[in-house]
Amino acid sequence: MRRIGSNIRKKNSEERSHRLTKNIIHYTEGEAPQNDYPRKIVSPPTPSACCTDENRLTVGSMREVDGFKFCYKICEECGHAVKYFFPANETTSAAVKEYRSWKKYMVQ
Repeated sequence: MRRIGSNIRKKNSEERSHRLTKNIIHYTEGEAPQNDYPRKIVSPPTPSACCTDENRLTVGSMREVDGFKFCYKICEECGHAVKYFFPANETTSAAVKEYRSWKKYMVQ
């Protein structure tokens, strides 16, 4: 006798690392800025003069996809949000190595 749901394949970490991440930031002028992390963040479409690194607050925790670490940052004054990618450090991730070699090729 089979258990219900036993035919569903379990996703391993290799498959999970190649999936696309959904962007939770919705840029719009029609709504007021809103922080409903982790479901969605409503943000103005363009940054203002107040949007500096000192004014931006980190929202939520740092995440990693394919070896790239990122977090969401929101301006305290106007509410403009960005998906901030941390500078890449030396890593053994194949995806990061492939991206760096591609970037070298594109620059040359």
